[in-house]
Amino acid sequence: MLILILGDMMETVWTKDYQDFNLPKVKEETHTPILIIGGGIAGLMCAYNLRGENKKFILVDAKKLARGVSAYTTAQVSIAHDNLYEEIMKKHNKSKALEYYQSQLEGLNIIKDIIKKEKIDCDYKEESTIIHANLDKNLNTIINQYDLLHNNQNIKYVKSNSKPLDFRLGLEFPNQFIFNPVKYMNSIINILIKNNCQLYEESNVTKITKAGDSYEIMINDEYYIYADKIIMACHYPIKSPDNLFFAKIYQSKSFAVSFKTKLKINANYVNLDPPYYYLRTYDKDTLIIGGCDHFTGVSTNNKNYYDILVQKIYELDKDAKIEYKWFTEDCMPIDSLPYVGYFTCSNPNIILVTGFQKWGFTSSHIAAKNVINILNGVEGNYLFKTNRWTLFRDLKSTLRMIAHSIDSLLISKLNISKYDLNYIKIGSGKVMKYKGINSLVYRESKHKFIILKNKCTHMGCSLIWNDIDKVWESKCHGSIFDKYGKVIYGPATSDLEKIN
Repeated sequence: MLILILGDMMETVWTKDYQDFNLPKVKEETHTPILIIGGGIAGLMCAYNLRGENKKFILVDAKKLARGVSAYTTAQVSIAHDNLYEEIMKKHNKSKALEYYQSQLEGLNIIKDIIKKEKIDCDYKEESTIIHANLDKNLNTIINQYDLLHNNQNIKYVKSNSKPLDFRLGLEFPNQFIFNPVKYMNSIINILIKNNCQLYEESNVTKITKAGDSYEIMINDEYYIYADKIIMACHYPIKSPDNLFFAKIYQSKSFAVSFKTKLKINANYVNLDPPYYYLRTYDKDTLIIGGCDHFTGVSTNNKNYYDILVQKIYELDKDAKIEYKWFTEDCMPIDSLPYVGYFTCSNPNIILVTGFQKWGFTSSHIAAKNVINILNGVEGNYLFKTNRWTLFRDLKSTLRMIAHSIDSLLISKLNISKYDLNYIKIGSGKVMKYKGINSLVYRESKHKFIILKNKCTHMGCSLIWNDIDKVWESKCHGSIFDKYGKVIYGPATSDLEKIN
């Protein structure tokens, strides 16, 4: 079953490896040359590289380090990025697709080198990754990506006629790997602690104010950190106005299920056919399946995507035993390239790191290298520049985001009707008029209701109830809140307002 712990944390196969570092909260005003916002893999790698450069910094996270998006991955570390190279070719050109490939190959090798150098025990295992399909449309994607990459990578066509993993055509990428992402991040954190780096947990950035060329950053609405430069590695840009990043990035949910099985696989598999899914080994008796990606907050008629993955599991092994189910959320730039660089022209001392799509580990390591280059006055990766023109690279996605924003900010708010509280099922939620106020109502028990204002704390968008995951989801920019209104995923940094 899906298990919720700590109020807003989901239990996964990695949960048992969480380490409590007993790090402090920010409890006094302080100054730092560089402030890193975000303690996931991107922020941690920026910190790791800054330590290597003997640069002073402070890192803060709103929750616990290594407990956000990076801890909910399936941790296939690979340059076999489903159909992404083809998408980049369509939206940009072949040259940029190859440049992206080279960046991901470099990121892959950086991780391998760090694991070897630091002697990190993280269940590292090299395996091939095989992208495969049966549908003609997706077979063409495989062929196009082979044509693009085969001169630069030792890849080859493969086929499989053996059930349950049978497919017409696949593309095998050798020397990829799987590992335990939490053990890896724990090791990085311990390295930072041993080097007396300043790390703070449960220290939420609630306001950023520009003061000349520097910044005043409010933590937990109470204390200030004064920083000359900021590295914003917190999944989604949190400062507004933000160079229209809210119109350039959408958020996508993906789902994962771990299961005990007698099925043995000797590679990682990425299936391009619907329902899109990927498959990897966890240990000798356990596999992880992930996929069923879709836009966050798009419909109140939520499909049970876990059931779709479970159905696929039983097709693979009818005797499989389901263990954990969880979801995560990825930032998806509409032009299919990450953002690493100056936040805006007026805020050049903020470096933005975001938009890794579903491949955060390789991208985060190359991004951290680019951040160091930028801080040292060296031109960052031009491919990932933040001021590139993107809005019409994918017109369909741009128009969809505009339509969702209009609906969320205006239309859906006008269509809210009254509803009888007694008709709400226990353990479920409803968007409704309550005492004339546009409200979110969750029924916890027969006589207890949690009533919140239907206004996302990011930009005021309306929300929907997801009855599968028991969360409130923003219809605009993908913020997710638990049933009590507490932020699970940003860009929102404040909890929903309660109605008495």
